[in-house]
Amino acid sequence: MHIFGSNFQYANKERFAINANANLYFNEFNGNTNSPVAYQMLEGLQPGTNLTWLLGLQKRLTSFLDLNLNYIGRKSEEAKTIHTGNVQLRATF
Repeated sequence: MHIFGSNFQYANKERFAINANANLYFNEFNGNTNSPVAYQMLEGLQPGTNLTWLLGLQKRLTSFLDLNLNYIGRKSEEAKTIHTGNVQLRATF
């Protein structure tokens, strides 16, 4: 497997941060990709060309309240694009 990727990070004094990355995978796996062991080894990627991307935003709203937004996507040659996201509001006591 060959991986090419790029990463971007930014943070400022106003307690705001962005993290973004994109990776291109060239996977030459030969075997049964539907087995649990192969799925774990390949991290869910399929044989052929795969693309993954991530965008994360973090903002401190108050001195005890943080907001995190994350979006993750992946695309392989023969599968539909998978989009995953989550939102977290965290209070620190």
